[in-house]
Amino acid sequence: MPKDHDFKRLVRARMDDRRERYTQARAALAAERGVPDPPVSHRTRSVLGQLADTGLAEVSRRYLGRLPEPERRAAAIEGLDHQDWRVRRTSAQLLDKVDLTAESVAALTRALDDEHPQVRRKAVHSLSCEQCKPNSCAVDVRPLFERVIRDRSRLVRSMVLGVCSLHFLDRQWAVDLVAQVAAADPSAKLRAAAQTQIRLLRELWESDDRRRELPPDLVRKTERHAGRWVAIRDRRIAGVAQRPVMCVPQGAEGERIQFYWVAPAGARRPQLP
Repeated sequence: MPKDHDFKRLVRARMDDRRERYTQARAALAAERGVPDPPVSHRTRSVLGQLADTGLAEVSRRYLGRLPEPERRAAAIEGLDHQDWRVRRTSAQLLDKVDLTAESVAALTRALDDEHPQVRRKAVHSLSCEQCKPNSCAVDVRPLFERVIRDRSRLVRSMVLGVCSLHFLDRQWAVDLVAQVAAADPSAKLRAAAQTQIRLLRELWESDDRRRELPPDLVRKTERHAGRWVAIRDRRIAGVAQRPVMCVPQGAEGERIQFYWVAPAGARRPQLP
């Protein structure tokens, strides 16, 4: 049986060869090679149950978080069926920092219908946050988000809005989802947050339009900093940062510093409401 890092290498090779997503490639190879996650031990199951005890929950979570990835994933999948919502919530959280598999995706998707909003909220994050995963791979969250954005809990809807705003606003479907929240969400707080995101997105693209009106040689130089803000002073780049407010050298009296966002190469301007 291949070691864990060897198996991941095989998964990556299949992804490149078959143009499959990580979860598809891993599930197919696991089925071919018989590499399921290990069974949950009695010790681990006992610690899993302690997540329901507020006095033991934190130490139990740390113990489970130190398990090898396959064991942690198997325990968390089992925990999502536990009768106590605290166990289910932390189990969903534990699945955030391990690679997704067909089994964990199915378990987290079922958790989107859990009776407790904290479980549903954690499931949304664990299914969608690519940055938390060791291999930065996630499922196609669009159909899930389009369903969950109608969740009865503001907490759950706010997680969808937050993930869309942080990770998916380069995709038209996510912009449409945020615009839907801005226009019609039952929560005034979420409507305001979504409206702010739409306004900020509009400002990004309007800033990029102004950048393209700079002298051609300066435009080319700014394009080295795709996805970031550049500060221009005296027709030179005076600073680069993730946000338009940054520390840059002060110019002479009356000299203005202009900030411009640089759209990534190939990025398409979304249709904004």
